[in-house]
Amino acid sequence: MQLSARLFYGKRETVVVPVDPAISDDAGSEEEDDAVMDPDFIPHTCNMDTPGPSNGSSSAKRRCMRSAVEVIEDNTDTNNSDEDDSDEDTNDKGQPEPKKRRQVARLTTWKKADLDNPALPEYQHSPPDFVQTPFDYFCRYFSPQVFAHIAYQTNLYATQKDINTTFTTTEEEIMDFVAIMMYMGITQLPSVEDYWAMETRVPQVANLMSSKRFRLLKRLVHFSDNTNLPGTTDRFFKIRPLFTFLNTAFRSEPQTPKQSVDEVMVAYKGKTAGNLRQYIKNKPDKWGFKLFARASEDGFIHDIVLYQGKTTLEAHDIPVTPEQEAMGATSQIVSILASTMSSSTTTAIFADNFFSSLEIVRYLKDRNCRYTGTARDNRIGKPPLRSIKEMEKKAVPCGTCSYVLSDDGILAVRWKDNKVVTLLSTDMGVQPMSSVSRYCSDTKRKEDVTCPALIKSYNANIGGIDKSDMLVHLYRTPMKSKRWYMRLFAYAVDVSITNAWVMYRRDCKSLDVDGLSLKSFRIQEIYFLICFSLSASSDRAVRSRPRRGSATPGSLSPPEIPKPVRGHRSHIPNDSVRFNLSLFHAPIYANRQTCKYCSRKGHILRSNVVCSVCKVHLCLNNERNCFVEFHGSS
Repeated sequence: MQLSARLFYGKRETVVVPVDPAISDDAGSEEEDDAVMDPDFIPHTCNMDTPGPSNGSSSAKRRCMRSAVEVIEDNTDTNNSDEDDSDEDTNDKGQPEPKKRRQVARLTTWKKADLDNPALPEYQHSPPDFVQTPFDYFCRYFSPQVFAHIAYQTNLYATQKDINTTFTTTEEEIMDFVAIMMYMGITQLPSVEDYWAMETRVPQVANLMSSKRFRLLKRLVHFSDNTNLPGTTDRFFKIRPLFTFLNTAFRSEPQTPKQSVDEVMVAYKGKTAGNLRQYIKNKPDKWGFKLFARASEDGFIHDIVLYQGKTTLEAHDIPVTPEQEAMGATSQIVSILASTMSSSTTTAIFADNFFSSLEIVRYLKDRNCRYTGTARDNRIGKPPLRSIKEMEKKAVPCGTCSYVLSDDGILAVRWKDNKVVTLLSTDMGVQPMSSVSRYCSDTKRKEDVTCPALIKSYNANIGGIDKSDMLVHLYRTPMKSKRWYMRLFAYAVDVSITNAWVMYRRDCKSLDVDGLSLKSFRIQEIYFLICFSLSASSDRAVRSRPRRGSATPGSLSPPEIPKPVRGHRSHIPNDSVRFNLSLFHAPIYANRQTCKYCSRKGHILRSNVVCSVCKVHLCLNNERNCFVEFHGSS
């Protein structure tokens, strides 16, 4: 048997070496994180470590202008590639392993025609029997099972750190911890200690838990068993179980026919996450964790994919098919997010030019799913449209439109607005044309510009992810920690609240009821969360010695009862709280105030009894029982 020299020495691979011996790559080896290929990152063409013009010689300037590295390809004769391939890439049984091949682009023919599809049916939300409490909506996604999982993993983590520890926590205490985090998003102070400080004390936080206990829980709260970490490729292992719970709950909700796919940035500037932290220039939060999400046009997020580089889809809970593996990276993301839709045949997906290509449009069209998105010029298959350079000329007026239709029903449109934009669509066509108002620099005034129908449809339905981001940022939960995944935990709480509020507004609109604002909804949710934890453990022990002037956890102190202010309307609880008999409406003795049920102008009656849930004074004596009548009369 003749031994191949190439088999003996091994296949020579592409080698990257410095062009100049003075250039070294040792400076960049301080961090040994896994390589995460960010599609938004553009590498520099010169070595940034060499001296600049101000502190280097002329030779150093010339070295900076040259490429820092050069690529040396293997010059082995390729005539014997067939017989060499038989010696390479073999498994343990001696059989060659199949190689992943990209799909060959099919030949596309184009013609001057428009797309004429019937409109998708409008979303009809099925009205419920009644509007539930904010806590009920929140528990659809952040269920008691999630609180039980967090409590179990936190106790396990504390034991793993110190087997002799006396620390233990419960589901009710985790609820209090989450309630404090949610309230900190509404009343934000410069530091966490300010919520317990004498000068800036917040009773809603300080009366619920001591600062020492809160800091301890913040340091120990955990979501995954560390003993399962070895051998995993999931870089979000620490937080993955929580997002698995949320994705399962989000996907079960009814979706609207118009879905949008986009990136979400969870703000994070720390260094402990390595290169999981990404940078996107055009996002409000430029540094942070990158997530891909699919949402309805009203801002309800249905599915989330955590981006971690090449192993993103391996760690996701949806298996990848061989057809999806042959696709590009962004096309894989869209296909995975589309695979969890409840009904793809009556759905249209909208995405920007980061995701759009002929490949993903054809993939979705074969599954009767419509798609509309802006596209980059090198991803549309070179249709016979007017060139971008030609349409950017001043002689071409705004509103000029060029469009063609492929043989398999994909519409390519190029339209001149303030800039030239290119779109691919299988949902809507160019007709009927409408008009939009644009400022003209020549006439110094706004003028009407013709606009295709798919442009207006794209602008109306692309903002689902942006709306969710806006709602999350209104009362974002502050979470500063050395543990990088705590920021994702705070985002999970915020997105659960936002989705709960969107679903609450859908129910209110279907029943023609005036709903609460997001701020009021969040406050009511915190209140119910605390009441639920108190009713679940009414005899909860005091975990730490309270500070001077603070109440014990679970007790109702006078600062919690709204004090009457002259000229202001007295506090009246919401009907969903007042008549909810599942809550523990307990009478508590407090300072004497006016009864909010039987008192009238000129006939004032006072009582020392206050409801622990409604926080109103009510008569409860041998003559009047306003406490029962207040909670029973609707």
